[in-house]
Amino acid sequence: MNTPNGNHPISGIHHITAVAASAAENYRFYTRVLGLRLVKKTVNFDDPYTYHLYYGNETGRPGTILTFFPWEQAAPGTPGSGMVSAIAFAVPRRSMGLWRQRLGKAGIAVQTSERFGEPVVRFKDPHGLPLELIGTPARAGMIGQEPHQDTAITGFHSATMLLTRIDATRSILVEGMGMTPVKQEGGRYRFSMADPAAPGHLLDVQVDPSAPPGRPGGGTVHHIAFRTRDSREQQAWRQRLGQRGLSVTDVRDRKYFQSIYFSEPGGVLFEIATDPPGFAVDEEPRQLGRALKLPVRYEPLRQRIEARLPPLPLPDLRHVYLPPPPGADDGKIIVALHGTGGSEHDLIPVVRQVSPSAPVISLRGPVLENGMPRFFKRVAEGVFDEADVRRNSHHLSEFLADASVRYGQAANRRLALGYSNGANMAAAIMLLRPDVFSGAILFRPMMPLKMARLPDLTCKPIFIATGQFDRVIPSAETRRLVDALKKAGARVTVVDTAAGHELTATDVEAARAWLAGGPGQECPRPRSPKKRAA
Repeated sequence: MNTPNGNHPISGIHHITAVAASAAENYRFYTRVLGLRLVKKTVNFDDPYTYHLYYGNETGRPGTILTFFPWEQAAPGTPGSGMVSAIAFAVPRRSMGLWRQRLGKAGIAVQTSERFGEPVVRFKDPHGLPLELIGTPARAGMIGQEPHQDTAITGFHSATMLLTRIDATRSILVEGMGMTPVKQEGGRYRFSMADPAAPGHLLDVQVDPSAPPGRPGGGTVHHIAFRTRDSREQQAWRQRLGQRGLSVTDVRDRKYFQSIYFSEPGGVLFEIATDPPGFAVDEEPRQLGRALKLPVRYEPLRQRIEARLPPLPLPDLRHVYLPPPPGADDGKIIVALHGTGGSEHDLIPVVRQVSPSAPVISLRGPVLENGMPRFFKRVAEGVFDEADVRRNSHHLSEFLADASVRYGQAANRRLALGYSNGANMAAAIMLLRPDVFSGAILFRPMMPLKMARLPDLTCKPIFIATGQFDRVIPSAETRRLVDALKKAGARVTVVDTAAGHELTATDVEAARAWLAGGPGQECPRPRSPKKRAA
């Protein structure tokens, strides 16, 4: 095997770095669904207001590290030629069926195949990044915090590069980097690195002369990094690759490793990174990933950076979860949101009258007003702190997305059931994050926000119960909410009961009958969002 100046050859993949479009969605998927551990939370060296997140095993061992630049709202990219087009993790062969079930339960479409005699499950992450699970006969060690050792990811299996031609790249991989060609299936060529026991010691090249070039963006790989033992050997690699005509960068200090970068002839960005010093250089192993770690030059900006980064780990809220009875599945999960001064237990009897078998997530509001829990602040009776409404709407939405994964409930089944302040919170989420709820039951709501643009709520079924003698909620504000929801395309049913602000048996029975009638059936196709004046 070729080695630079007689030094130890590259043993495998060090890490792979990709682009995501949301830090929260990225964290939720890789920790909750794939069971990886967040081992380092830092920022992009060139953009300190963007996270750089590292997932891997308990100690951040090279060969287990998948990292992301989660640029919020990044435009989607397209994997193509000149890119790493798929990332493959190794899992125990016996776990393939369990993984298909697990991914399916999380609402993720999968495809199955076989490659070089090994079973493959293919799927995409929330932003379109192509991923694979490949069944292997032996476990090399569990990644992260996954408690089920029969299904635990054991590290990288391989990565696939998509190229239109292979000759110049093969020369660099074999003669320049010391890899060994081992297998070929059609247009797929497999290369092995020096340590067959190391995670990620395989690299595949898929050749497709007609493949269009990749477009960078969310759901694409930025670069792939290979391992070297120390900085001395890294310098030897830099010299050797430079002698082969490649433009190799100077050494970059990445705090947890040293890096050099170059583009191989097919256009894929390569990095060669040192194993040391590792991720425990600034955190105890048990604390990895908990605190935001900044490069020294950005420490003076810490307060400003932390204010602009979304919170990670994801926000948690005090709540109770009630699973459905065994064998029951009525197609929804009800999210209960209490009124001012209530708790996570208050609306459970109401939920059970409305839907006896639905699973329930019932929350306690995180804001206190004179010691009474609420879901957002208000300036005065009937006057809301709209900035706080928006902040807590997004906070609660992220919690619910995480809870759906945690409890194995499909996100498109959530139905809000709120009373008073909780109904206003649900209405705000419908207006700001229309993907969160498939519908809503709102007791005594009012318009929670001024909206310059209405979302597309086409076909969203919403039940609203008002009180004829309600002295707390101005009827004009309820009508304003109803008008906004209808203009946004929602299917709104309003029931006006002979009551005040209190919740009555008549309200609950009306909601039960409405839900039993199947309000979400026969929906038209979605339409474009509408605008209205603030």
